[in-house]
Amino acid sequence: MAGISCAPYRQLCIEHGASLSTSEMVIASALLLRNRRTLKLASYAPDESLRSVQLYGVRPDQVEQAVRMLVSERNVHHVDLNFGCPVRKITARGGGSALPLRPMLFARLVAAAVRGAGGQVPVTVKLRVGLTSELPTHLQASVGWCGDMVDAGRIAEAEGAAALTLHARTADQLYSAPVMWHAIRDLVKTVQIPVIGNGDVYEASDAVQLMEQTGCAGVMVGRAALGRPWVFREVAEALHDNKDDHDDASITTPAAAGAAGAVLAPPVLGKVVATALRHVEAEVEWYRDYDPEERDSILRFRKFISLYLYGFKSATQLKARLMVADSLEQWRAAANDIDMYDQSEPYPASAARHPRLKGGGAPVRQRMGLPNGWLDEHRGGGGAAEACLTDEACEG
Repeated sequence: MAGISCAPYRQLCIEHGASLSTSEMVIASALLLRNRRTLKLASYAPDESLRSVQLYGVRPDQVEQAVRMLVSERNVHHVDLNFGCPVRKITARGGGSALPLRPMLFARLVAAAVRGAGGQVPVTVKLRVGLTSELPTHLQASVGWCGDMVDAGRIAEAEGAAALTLHARTADQLYSAPVMWHAIRDLVKTVQIPVIGNGDVYEASDAVQLMEQTGCAGVMVGRAALGRPWVFREVAEALHDNKDDHDDASITTPAAAGAAGAVLAPPVLGKVVATALRHVEAEVEWYRDYDPEERDSILRFRKFISLYLYGFKSATQLKARLMVADSLEQWRAAANDIDMYDQSEPYPASAARHPRLKGGGAPVRQRMGLPNGWLDEHRGGGGAAEACLTDEACEG
């Protein structure tokens, strides 16, 4: 997640039970140019034992070179290709969720990444169900009036992808209801490689239901973990316990340290504040070479404050203090002022399912755009639009 999953946050998630935590979006062309910011995105803390990178690119030669560089120079253990970006300005240029609508280009991109990995690390692919309900891409479907067949799941498998992750929404939905878990089930039944389910996993019970209903091999948690890294421990424990309850062992659970035992209660406010403080301290240190004065890092962290403190009745004054803090000294002073909030206040039940940063509200169907001729690949058309593709950064 752009602006979120830097090394300190990845470590926080792993420590709280996540099996894998991948990087922010790394752009292939910028990586090859050794852009300073991009190299930072593709950097890892010394004690990160599993280095996973999320890569985005639109030109197969660049993708292949970028993966080779990531494996040989950055020592990554896993590459995830993101074809899930729903941002309209990106899809209107043919990027993000629009790329699978050109199945030959999509195939070349996946194959290029697999070649770049050289069998040394797995390459996985993240997809959405499609651009719109009329333009599905994850499974075999006739795309609109052109009659072209798009089958991104099987294409990725055929080109060597080790696994697929499906966000069970179309791009035009962004992050709004409804989530289509049945699409995950259909993909599981179609391909032979593992499928990871993604979409509306807020709590441990959601993960259990997703795996039971779809047969997916694992669960990806995204926005629900913002300000709630302990959700990974809750999910891992619930999946472990649910597996033990199934004599047929039909559910495959992700490995996670400390997965056994009863599900722990969510932390009280004092522990939440301590986690947030540790998080901000780690981010300030991580970006010290860019921001020696700390201020930019502190200001950038403000998006997390409401996520950590949402629903806590006694945290109003604390939140106000933290939102105006512009140094670690001020952050620590506020967090350690125990007279300002009730450390023992229980975690609010309403916070678990509260939409974080995106989503929530009325269902959305944003108007999507595509380059002229983008759906005409089978006729040999759209080549001019493909030649103009750019791989500017986007969220997926």
